[in-house]
Amino acid sequence: MPSHNPRTIAEAIDVCRQRLRGISGTPWLDARLLTQHVTGLDASAVIAYGDAALDARRRSRLFDLTERRAAGEPVAYLIGHKGFCGLEIAVDRRALVPRPETEELVALCVEDWKGKAPAIAELGTGGGAIACALAHLLPNASITAGDSSIDALELAAHNVNALGFGEQVTLVHSDLFDAFPQGTYDVIIANLPYVAMQDLKSLEPQVQEHEPHDALFAGADGLDTYRRLLEQAPARISTGGTLYFECGPYNALALGDHVRRAFPGAQVSVHRDAAGLERMVRCSTGSP
Repeated sequence: MPSHNPRTIAEAIDVCRQRLRGISGTPWLDARLLTQHVTGLDASAVIAYGDAALDARRRSRLFDLTERRAAGEPVAYLIGHKGFCGLEIAVDRRALVPRPETEELVALCVEDWKGKAPAIAELGTGGGAIACALAHLLPNASITAGDSSIDALELAAHNVNALGFGEQVTLVHSDLFDAFPQGTYDVIIANLPYVAMQDLKSLEPQVQEHEPHDALFAGADGLDTYRRLLEQAPARISTGGTLYFECGPYNALALGDHVRRAFPGAQVSVHRDAAGLERMVRCSTGSP
């Protein structure tokens, strides 16, 4: 870190930005978020009070976090939360950091079910971001969310309770549908592992080294877990229900084909994200 100590918030942000330049794709944003975290100020206040003094304790903490960011730790893990669908989701190493493209999966579902009261099953909930977002955006929905990781479910439980969705969201320790309550659901939604093991080295270092691999990888083509789910899903979707899956742009078409085989005659579509990449599969089984 610097040979001199910056005196103000603005100077500290600039020093951190320079340290992260060439390492992070968003050095200024990272520096600002870390500064917000150590000062307790929001985004507008950090800018408005840029000339305010930064005390030695907070400065030291900021520089420590910046060095950890420079070493590859995700900002969300460093500050302990991530914005997702208008909510602040607690995050740590027990689950993946929620991604913007997953917000688009949620939006696809909400567009279909807004104003309704669907029974929703979410598989592979991780830290509960999707379940909480659906509870927030579909206040009449009832959601059962499961994960095979006890650690991830503990984080999900924290989020569900902290955000006030305890009456809407039920959490289940389950490998896919294995331990779910009996019955069918209007919606099945999942962001399951979809990265092929051979693609490990192509991932960003922060993902390779810091995020849980069992939430990322699923066999040679990345679709092993989805294939297992599709063996169970036909018996678990209500008449007229809809399934929503997130996947990678390299296996979206293949996943769509698997879904068509599992649901002959259903309307299956592959959707692009904001970057124009094929990343979501939607399957409508027809009118209820």
